[in-house]
Amino acid sequence: MPPANTARRTRLADAAIEILASHGARGLTHRAVDTATGEPPGTTSRYFRTRDALLVGVVERARELHLADLAQGLPKIDQEALGEHLSGIVLNALTVNRPRHLAMAELFLEATRRPGLRQAVTETRAAQIQLISDLHSAAGIELSHQEATLLAATITGLVLISLTTPGVL
Repeated sequence: MPPANTARRTRLADAAIEILASHGARGLTHRAVDTATGEPPGTTSRYFRTRDALLVGVVERARELHLADLAQGLPKIDQEALGEHLSGIVLNALTVNRPRHLAMAELFLEATRRPGLRQAVTETRAAQIQLISDLHSAAGIELSHQEATLLAATITGLVLISLTTPGVL
């Protein structure tokens, strides 16, 4: 069982996000994370035993960061602030949080081949949809589950196309 050093685990997951963003899924290895963090060889594998565990750990960390970004403004946000908040999330996804969103794009693709990862990505997606719904509710706008799902998919698609197609935005 991995040691209970949550700060180190978080630092390893953060480094894995950066590696995924810059080198893709093939570049993400336990050794690459150890090297990026300056940890002794084998440290990452103590916290994330398998490659699947490492990938799931990255999804969990990205979800934590992403939901914290989205949740800003809850429980009180008005309709005008909501639009600005969502626009800011997209802008940050393309700039400040670019590595995290590139990493998630890699993970969405990788999840099509890895059932354990698919579950973690599905949970992340469900949490995003719920938070989109909660943000709108806080602003006095009720969205159906389908509307919240479509809005989350639209934002994700906009971010993905903008990240992968130079000059789109």
